[in-house]
Amino acid sequence: MTLLVGGTALAVYWLGKRYEKSSAATIIIMDVRHAESVVQSILEKNQIDISIKDVLFENNWSKYKHLFAKDFSQDDFAAFNRFFESCAEMSYARNRMHEVFYTTINTKARLMQEKIYSIDNLSTPEGQEKLRQVVADINMSKQLFDPDEPKERIVRNLQMMGRLSNTSSFDKLKKFSGSSK
Repeated sequence: MTLLVGGTALAVYWLGKRYEKSSAATIIIMDVRHAESVVQSILEKNQIDISIKDVLFENNWSKYKHLFAKDFSQDDFAAFNRFFESCAEMSYARNRMHEVFYTTINTKARLMQEKIYSIDNLSTPEGQEKLRQVVADINMSKQLFDPDEPKERIVRNLQMMGRLSNTSSFDKLKKFSGSSK
């Protein structure tokens, strides 16, 4: 009886681990395909700006790579690590671009408010005309601070990351997921 219970527990444990590995492989595959899709979009547009999508929502490779320690070579790990480190760097740079963009917008709004509050006799026709002029001047200005560092970081990582889905490492991962596509 003890042998049966022990054997059942071992089988449940083994099947659970196999399912965990398969699920992790599927999640990592989806992350790679998403990242490569975003990179392809950036390359097609040939422009890095505030509108680029996030390359990496969560670093699932970092979370699950231990499950593939026995199955992947050092080269496999190096390829996945390089790819996901580049994705993480690009996500960080994108977030910095967003922070600067919204800081610039808030600064512009603060400036507009200061100028509006400095208008004498705002309720008079002359004051209202000055108000319209201040609003028009500030809204017409499309100048926003656009730092180069995050863009350069994205370009550097685009060049380093490579295309992971065309590698034998990726094919190994697909086998673990149970997918041949």
